[in-house]
Amino acid sequence: MTFHPDILCPFCGLGCGDIGIDQDDSGIAPRPSGCPQADRLFRRSATVPTDARMGGTAVSMDDAVAEAARLLANSHAPLIAGLATDVDGVLSALTLAERIGATVDHERSDALFRNLAVLRRFGWSTTTLAELRNRSDLVLVVGPDPAAAFPRLWERWVVPEPAFMPDGARSVVFLGGEPMPETAQLLGGQIETVDPGAADLATLVAGLRTALAGRAATGDPMTGLAARLRAARYAVVVWAAGLFQGPQPDMVVEGLVRLIRTVDGTTRCAGLPLSGADNVIGANQASGWRTGFPLRTGFDGGVPTHDPERFDWRRRLQDADVTLWISAFRPEMPEFSTNGAVIMLAPPEMAMTPEPALFIPVGTPGIDHAGDVFRADSVVALHAGMLIDRGLPSVAGVIGRILAALNQTATVKETAGC
Repeated sequence: MTFHPDILCPFCGLGCGDIGIDQDDSGIAPRPSGCPQADRLFRRSATVPTDARMGGTAVSMDDAVAEAARLLANSHAPLIAGLATDVDGVLSALTLAERIGATVDHERSDALFRNLAVLRRFGWSTTTLAELRNRSDLVLVVGPDPAAAFPRLWERWVVPEPAFMPDGARSVVFLGGEPMPETAQLLGGQIETVDPGAADLATLVAGLRTALAGRAATGDPMTGLAARLRAARYAVVVWAAGLFQGPQPDMVVEGLVRLIRTVDGTTRCAGLPLSGADNVIGANQASGWRTGFPLRTGFDGGVPTHDPERFDWRRRLQDADVTLWISAFRPEMPEFSTNGAVIMLAPPEMAMTPEPALFIPVGTPGIDHAGDVFRADSVVALHAGMLIDRGLPSVAGVIGRILAALNQTATVKETAGC
């Protein structure tokens, strides 16, 4: 038995670097970390099927790559989605998209674009997880508890006393949501919940902004919260837009951005939007480097074109005749239907019904091979190392072979005068 301490977790986007992994001949297993995602997703068997499958029948990797190249070369409306891989995998996917005129999007981009839509219109003032931990004396949590998607957020970034606050005191106030039992246990007396009665999230945020403007009715519970925001030395407003329910979630984000701007005029206040699972932040950064645009960019016109509505993967799926779906981090995928062929790049543990036209097993960054991922606050790229060799290629490796096959086919056609 070998013990690997302080392993980086690449899954939810918090970038926890203290995971303990036991390894023996049967595979790897994490020691309990307090995170259900890490405890589940780091558990991998040493022996897994490494064959690709075509229509459910095992084929060699060479045949699978040739078939993928054939499908993509003949496609009139290709889509590359899921995009859950490390930075190298995303860059390879973008190169392939440019080569075949595909649209690219990440499975979890909904939460990202709820925030980006507001950033595009108004700009914003945001902070980092390190600032949250070291400097904030008031944390305002708006909406559902982010720990549902980022399980160790409070343990790692709020429970430690702020390093740069003289008295170390910190309060956590929930508005429009309740702390999960695990959060209540961790934060104990630090937590307060403001409950002004049944109202949707956008109305609650608007009510707080009214109180900040000094126009709230007498006895309005928002008045006290507004006063505390103004009195704080460094208030941080935390939200996970992917957890917002109801119509027009971007309107909630817009209200928060305006609220932060108001408070920041008299004391320090910043937002912390969280939307980083499966390296969606890294995928968006890579898209920006390569194309100048965020995700939801298409190459069907020969040049990159960005349209957050038209190039949403759920919408493009209806027209795509070939979809290359990438899910390297976890053996799970959302339910979707398409009339086109599906090429799947995923861990061998992935179970699918129905079987895709082509399945190519790939390794998980941070387990089967090294890779870089971005933290949920967008400011830190983290390098995850390799833990176990199961003979699985990376997404970048597979796409590199598909690109080589496409180039070879093009050369043969050119030589033949086709």
